[in-house]
Amino acid sequence: MSRVYVLSNIITSFTGAKTVVEVGALTNTVLKIIRIKVGQSTTETDDSTRLEWGLYTASGTGTDVKAKALPVDPGDAAFGGTAEDDHSSDISTGEAIKGREGISVLAGFEKIFLPNSQLVVPGAGFFAIQLKDAITAVTLVYEVEFEEIG
Repeated sequence: MSRVYVLSNIITSFTGAKTVVEVGALTNTVLKIIRIKVGQSTTETDDSTRLEWGLYTASGTGTDVKAKALPVDPGDAAFGGTAEDDHSSDISTGEAIKGREGISVLAGFEKIFLPNSQLVVPGAGFFAIQLKDAITAVTLVYEVEFEEIG
């Protein structure tokens, strides 16, 4: 059985060069990443940074905030895996970068994965989005839409 979830949050005073968000699968499930989005809501001055996303074999370390993935269908069960954002250090264990993009902080970034190119997070694995270069402090907003199968 599969369920679709959206993980969305606002991070105040985000300065980049760290993990924005990570999502972890339970050992008996897999996740398919459908869509990712990163933007900001506080500045009218442009800045640029490098965004990376990929798969990992362990959770990030350092200070983070527990985040809540909500089901798209309100009748579905709560997400069984883990979700954290605003890590104080990058997640790197078992890193397999699946995409990189230079982005304008002012314009934001959104990527919709076509069905044949959706990233598959294996059981007990993690997906994360990272900003790799420091930026002027902003209120960062993000979304990760994913399907949990199993």
